[in-house]
Amino acid sequence: MILRNAFYRDLPNEQKRFDFGVRTDGQPVYRGFARLGVSTSSGPWIMTFSKFNGDGTTAEEYSLEGIWDNRVALFLPYV
Repeated sequence: MILRNAFYRDLPNEQKRFDFGVRTDGQPVYRGFARLGVSTSSGPWIMTFSKFNGDGTTAEEYSLEGIWDNRVALFLPYV
């Protein structure tokens, strides 16, 4: 694994974005990581999509590279 792609790392010159969808328990559905200065409409972003069980625990996670603004369409095959 490339260090900059590691889960929840705080790295210099990196930015993080989170999308909680309709969740209210503080667990993000989408997590994204990119170098500072990369806009949400350009890439690359390393993004993770999480699926949750009925009790709120993580059931599955998928990671792909793409554009943050297109994350929902990018992960649609995994929903």
